[in-house]
Amino acid sequence: MKLFDIVRGSKNDLTFHSRPVSQQLVLELLNHAVWAPNHGLREPWRFIFVDNESGNKMPEVHDRAPAHLIVVVKEESDAHKRDEDFAATCCLMQNFQLLAWEKMLGVRITMNEWIYDRQSCGSFGIQEKERIAAVLDLGYVDSNAAALSAARRARTEVSISLL
Repeated sequence: MKLFDIVRGSKNDLTFHSRPVSQQLVLELLNHAVWAPNHGLREPWRFIFVDNESGNKMPEVHDRAPAHLIVVVKEESDAHKRDEDFAATCCLMQNFQLLAWEKMLGVRITMNEWIYDRQSCGSFGIQEKERIAAVLDLGYVDSNAAALSAARRARTEVSISLL
C-alpha cells in the first residue's frame, strides 16, 4: 500500500477485528510518532491506553474498537503556546495513524462529547491544566481496508488563491 492511498482513505468507516491490540505495539508506534514538529521541544502530550480487557471504562466507545488511546495535551496559559502545542499534538496523531497502517492497525480519531466534561476526564486522571485532544480508536483491519476506503471516498480538488 502506498502512502498516497493511506492519506486519501477515510479512516472513519473502519471495521476492526476483535484481535487485541498490545500496549507494547502502541508504545513502539508512539516512540516514533513523537518526532512531530514541536516548537520549543515542549512535548506537551501524554497518553492513556485503554483496552477492552480494562473493563467498561469507556462505555461510549467500548464496543467500537479493541483498544483506545486517549491523547492528552497540556493547556498552557499563553494562547500562542497553547495553539502550538495543540497543533503539534495533531501532527503526532497523524504520524501515529500513518505508522500504524504499516502494522495493519487501523486508527479512527474521535472527539466524543464526553471529552469536554471535566468529571468524565477526571475519571481518567486528566489534570486541571490538561485536556483531551482526541481519542484514537485502535484495531486491526484487513490488508485491503485502506484501499477500499480510499476508493469509496469522493475525490476532492484543492484550490489555492494567490495574493
